[in-house]
Amino acid sequence: MLERIQREGGLSVAELARSYAVSAITVHRDLEQLAGEGLVERVHGGARAVGPTPTQLAAPAIATAWSQRVEQASAAKEAIAARAAQLVLPGSTVFLDASSSALALARRLVDDPPNELTLVTSSPAIAFQIQAEPVHVVVAPGELDQHMRMLAGRWTVEFLTQLNFDVAFVSCAGITLEEGLTTSRRPVADVIDAARAGAQRTVALIDATKFGRASLLTIMGAEDPDLIITDAALSPDVESAYLTAGVHLETLSTKEAA
Repeated sequence: MLERIQREGGLSVAELARSYAVSAITVHRDLEQLAGEGLVERVHGGARAVGPTPTQLAAPAIATAWSQRVEQASAAKEAIAARAAQLVLPGSTVFLDASSSALALARRLVDDPPNELTLVTSSPAIAFQIQAEPVHVVVAPGELDQHMRMLAGRWTVEFLTQLNFDVAFVSCAGITLEEGLTTSRRPVADVIDAARAGAQRTVALIDATKFGRASLLTIMGAEDPDLIITDAALSPDVESAYLTAGVHLETLSTKEAA
């Protein structure tokens, strides 16, 4: 198990359990032991190698918009994902957009997947991450944006408008009270709009670094999501301003973010 993690850079609990025909509990126990010895690093849903892998030594990774987004505020996104996972009920149908915050939620759901969950996503990375038997994964069709790692376009929008969701989990590039949730890319806004239209609830996963930033296009008003979850780093003054404006904001406590 250790050799394979070192060779591939990282693996999920589901992948390891399937490969070695053991239970997820057994894999969790073995990974904890390896992590305790400093041989691997535990992450949500699996483990990754400590230090560069052979592939990384051979050729340095080229940073993309996606990899940069995944690395930014990763601890905050994991805390937000832990709270968001509590809103995913067994038997429900949810949508996850192609954001790095939604990826953190996907990884959390792999750890403890709800029974009979149907998960629809416009993100190939999220679809690849969900390897849990109780979760039925549906990937929206569309044109692949290699840089943003998302599926978008007319096919994606038309497909999503036919579906119904209990919860649509979305994110954004920035949020202000004046401009709302914003993005620099029209396809992102179009996909989120289509998913929101068929959702009973829209939950926005927005880390504190995005507050006070506005991008080119408004996706929705700050008061439009049924809930916005953010991390404990948000300033109390900013939190108060949003709550006073009628925004449904939930700020995690320092204990929840730990």
